[in-house]
Amino acid sequence: MRDDAFLARAIDRYHELCADPSLAGPSVVQDFVQAQLDAKLTFGGVVQCRSLRPALLTAERLRELERAVELLWQAFRQIEERALRDASLASALGLSAQERLLAAVEPGYNDATVVSRLDTYFRERPRVLEYNADSPAGISYQAGQAALMRQTPAFARFCQEYRLEEMHADRSLRTTLLGVWHEFADARRRDRANADEPSSVPTIAVVDLSDAATGPEFELVVRDLQAHDIPAFIAAPEDLRYQSGELSAFGKRIDLVYKRLLVADFLAHFDLRHPLIRAYADGAVCVASSFRCTIAHKKKALAILKDPARAGWFSADQRRAIETLVPATWAADSFAGSDGAARAQNELLLKPNDAHGGDGIVLGWDVDAETWLAASAAGMRNGFVVQERVAPRMGTYPVFDLAKPAAGVSLQTLIEDCNAYVFRGRLGGVLTRLSQSQVINVSKGGQAIPTFVLHGAQLGA
Repeated sequence: MRDDAFLARAIDRYHELCADPSLAGPSVVQDFVQAQLDAKLTFGGVVQCRSLRPALLTAERLRELERAVELLWQAFRQIEERALRDASLASALGLSAQERLLAAVEPGYNDATVVSRLDTYFRERPRVLEYNADSPAGISYQAGQAALMRQTPAFARFCQEYRLEEMHADRSLRTTLLGVWHEFADARRRDRANADEPSSVPTIAVVDLSDAATGPEFELVVRDLQAHDIPAFIAAPEDLRYQSGELSAFGKRIDLVYKRLLVADFLAHFDLRHPLIRAYADGAVCVASSFRCTIAHKKKALAILKDPARAGWFSADQRRAIETLVPATWAADSFAGSDGAARAQNELLLKPNDAHGGDGIVLGWDVDAETWLAASAAGMRNGFVVQERVAPRMGTYPVFDLAKPAAGVSLQTLIEDCNAYVFRGRLGGVLTRLSQSQVINVSKGGQAIPTFVLHGAQLGA
């Protein structure tokens, strides 16, 4: 890519600035850590961003990521729509009986998935790791991290020389939720001519388990919504009540549920008689994303994308994107008879169909043959997928140790991913995570950092 040399020079310059103690010394680190704690930019109580440099994405790479998001979202949408009509496809995806019943409920607006995240390693092109169609985390952390990064001395000096553009995933989330609500309210107005007129501004409940590690993020979401005159609050599923056609919590009516609790996790704790499900089935509340989002969230959806027998479902542009961007993926129970069976163990990994946070992943190159065989057998029994290894992108960052902030920063080369927040098929922000492990997740010790777009013109040049 022609912008990559420019990006490399810019990163080198940033690291030169970080060598100056007045710009990136221990006191700067300590202030940055404290600012994140004060702003509640934590996951499970731990500060997420432990780098004094943000991720930088060139405008050229941003355009390529936008195109990938658009085409692959359309392809996943094809799978969602077909799975609603085809019970055999729903079965192949691994949808449970309860998930199928929930998917059959009309959500009151178009698009099964309105907020999602496409996780990639972006080297020459964005190669897909997985598609988080159900309640992706981290959106509101990004805005807070970016604001604090702007206040650091090294970043401020860098901005005197380079033009950076911030990405606003929080803004995209807010406008998407409002758009979904207006679509839902219009449909309800048409269908229920004698019903009360829906509010033009919904009251939004952010719903997840009460002990969710991302609880601080929910506070950021609520704060942003309230700052834009949208009533909002946090509730756990146990707080919800459904009476007289109205879903409520703490005595407050709920118009829209921003569902942060994954469908599989919800069903692990509650049944279909839960107030949220009854209100959703009655069309009394808007839920975003809908319970249909679990269709594309299944890891087996990637296997469906790569199945030659189903290639005709997709447009020529979508097929090209699938071929070049999505790694080979197979259902574990059919892998032995597939074209991937001859591949070496160190070229493959196993993933649960429905887990999140990096749980249950087995890297073939990280375990011995006996462990791999046992994991493969268990994967066949438990509906896992087998996936082709994707080469990671490495990045060098000025990072610090939370246990030793007085030591300042040191340059470390880490694995970095590039994860696109997708709002009804459009790129609305990017999450970058850093880790020493290829199971790259903040719940596994990785860190999340803000991402800025680096434009191809040096100021004053």
